[in-house]
Amino acid sequence: MKRLHWVILLALGCTEAPAVAPDAAADAAADAAADVALDVAEDARPPDPTPYMGPDDWCPGRDHCAGTGDNRLLVGVAREDITPTITETWEDRDMDGEFDEGEPFVDANGNMQFDGYWIAGFGHNRPARGVHDRLEVRALAFRYNDITVAWAVIDCVGYFINEMDLIRADPSLQGIGLDKVIISSTHVHEAVDTVGLWGVDFGTTGRIPSYMALVRQRTAAALRAAVMGARPVRMRVAQTQTVDAMGSTLDYVNDTRDPKLYDPTVTAVQFVDDAMPTRTVATWVNWAAHPEYTGSDNNELSADYVHWLRDTLENGLPGESIAGLGGTAVFVNGALGGQVGPGGGVHPRDRMGMAVSQSGFRKAELAGTNVARLTLQALQRDGMETREVAVSYRTAPIHAAVENIGYGIFYNQGIFDRELFNFNTRQPLSAMNRAWVRSRVTYLQVGPVAVITAPGELHPELWIGYDTRWSWGQTTLREMPNAPDLSMAPRPPYLRDLMLMNPGVRYAIVGGLTEDFLGYIVPSLNFVLHSGLPYLAEAPGDHYEETNSIGPGCEQYLHRPMMELARWRAPMQ
Repeated sequence: MKRLHWVILLALGCTEAPAVAPDAAADAAADAAADVALDVAEDARPPDPTPYMGPDDWCPGRDHCAGTGDNRLLVGVAREDITPTITETWEDRDMDGEFDEGEPFVDANGNMQFDGYWIAGFGHNRPARGVHDRLEVRALAFRYNDITVAWAVIDCVGYFINEMDLIRADPSLQGIGLDKVIISSTHVHEAVDTVGLWGVDFGTTGRIPSYMALVRQRTAAALRAAVMGARPVRMRVAQTQTVDAMGSTLDYVNDTRDPKLYDPTVTAVQFVDDAMPTRTVATWVNWAAHPEYTGSDNNELSADYVHWLRDTLENGLPGESIAGLGGTAVFVNGALGGQVGPGGGVHPRDRMGMAVSQSGFRKAELAGTNVARLTLQALQRDGMETREVAVSYRTAPIHAAVENIGYGIFYNQGIFDRELFNFNTRQPLSAMNRAWVRSRVTYLQVGPVAVITAPGELHPELWIGYDTRWSWGQTTLREMPNAPDLSMAPRPPYLRDLMLMNPGVRYAIVGGLTEDFLGYIVPSLNFVLHSGLPYLAEAPGDHYEETNSIGPGCEQYLHRPMMELARWRAPMQ
């Protein structure tokens, strides 16, 4: 781990340098002399890497994927349980949902410490006391001619690229013909912390190495099973929107950050067995909403609405004579940045029309069930079988500057288990000494469906643009401090437009929190930091998301490559 600088230590509350013992004076003098010599070599900061240089792989067209074969689409699917066994619980005497010093606990391993599984997504110190529904990793595999792509989705708040790379390197995934592995998180706020931010306190990571190893192992197992189980399929696609008869989305979802612009489209792709078309192999479904309908006052592990959405797609609603699809549903979240989710008056309704606005499992159940109901109806009513089933992809490495000093603290303290690079480790992190991260974006097309991955929480206006029809009858922009000037908004084409310009694409989606987890991707037009405590406090107005972003360059470093990759076309063979 890199040494902390005094600026960072002060930020963590340390006000004095450690004293040097007299008998260590000679060693300290020698170290100081060595440091001076090292400073000469290190004071010159490395040049910034190139943020985007285009794709480094694409199929068909590379040596490993000529694109030849029988032109049949094969799909496989698998799931693995990643729910931990909770062996240590505590007596929550003050009923605050937190573990407080002095509260009795079960010390199952005898180490005299409370070893909780910390729930990620809201505040610190939210240990799990039980399991409401199982956490899973689900994987889809697509094979077309000599191209094989597998996509795993993990029930967690976020997942870093370095963990993904460890999964890709798993021995079980070698030698099975995989060209590309894509990994996402559902961004559920009721699962085990896989990032580190939500431990017992600000200075302690919430990551548990044994659990991280379990997730890696189970994800690799799901990917392998999906690839090995691939079979010929037919493909049906349908889209609908979570909008009521009056044009409101509030029975399902809302956007609570101005400008109020968001995409409530549900896209569902059903793959049925080619030899037995009444049998569903898998359903791939995309919708955008933060999985936090259960709320922050919960200490049970859950996949939130995602659980009920998947379950209802598979098993239907027998009480309403709505049949499920069977098979395995794989959910990929969309452009959910800007607080697209359950806030701002969202009130899912039960079968009697009663609205549920209070956070809790009932709200999450109704949200997931109701979105699934719309999806099942859309597939039955509008589902269109497509004969165009070719698979192609292109993928590009990217580099992004990290200007959020809070992220720098977390990296250096070991809260995050992720590399920062290309900065002078002997100088404080600053605007003149920025750290960088590596990341990736990918375009995947399966028949008429194209997805662009976002390595974080993409603000929806970066997807759909600034047309007020995407406000769904609500005021797009309220009067408030630091409001954006929408007259300065960029003009079309927007990312969604570019995706639909690709040959054969009729359905375009965002794969949010995919290939990496780099926080909110906020438009430069509306990026405002607190003048005195940037990143540590919110600027007046509607600017929480900036505090959980890599910095003002997030659109440039993360969204622009998505735009460029959507435009890119493979060279003629």
